[in-house]
Amino acid sequence: MTSVEDKQKNFATIVDGKVVDDCERVAVCIKGSVLGFPATIEAIKPDFPFGTSFFLETDVLHEHQGTKPSFTIVVTPKVAKGLSGFLGRLLLIDAHERPTGIKVFDSELLAHSEDLDICQRFIGYPGMAEKLRDLQRFNGFREFHIQGGKGLCLICPTNFKGLSYDVARETLQVMATIAQVLFEF
Repeated sequence: MTSVEDKQKNFATIVDGKVVDDCERVAVCIKGSVLGFPATIEAIKPDFPFGTSFFLETDVLHEHQGTKPSFTIVVTPKVAKGLSGFLGRLLLIDAHERPTGIKVFDSELLAHSEDLDICQRFIGYPGMAEKLRDLQRFNGFREFHIQGGKGLCLICPTNFKGLSYDVARETLQVMATIAQVLFEF
């Protein structure tokens, strides 16, 4: 089994970057870029129970530095699916469910946003609902934050030691295609 340092160096190739020593804040910090967007892979601690976070910045020109995001969408997986969905809403498991009207998305995921119109437009963008669903299926994320004018943040429950190279690479590739849409949105 490889050490955490070796794994960090290996994962740095995904983002064409380098391992950053930020041990006062996090145990694992890898910075680089994917499709021209600054990317970061972080973990507070490399082992259980701590997960791994992926960040992609879309404010590459620093036009929105110091300002609040123009909109925020938080995508989470549904806890109660199928027939149990009705009971789940009654028991307040998925109480904040606001359907987007996109069946592919609404069957497995929830979107939380203050602006339902922007949320529906973004998730309704051609292929976006499928990307989000597929990302959740192979990565198993707990939260995926989309911030207009800022970027993306994906919180994966898998610890850094247990995270596979292929899952991390594919996660960042899909996030980069979503970031391209967000950059132009």
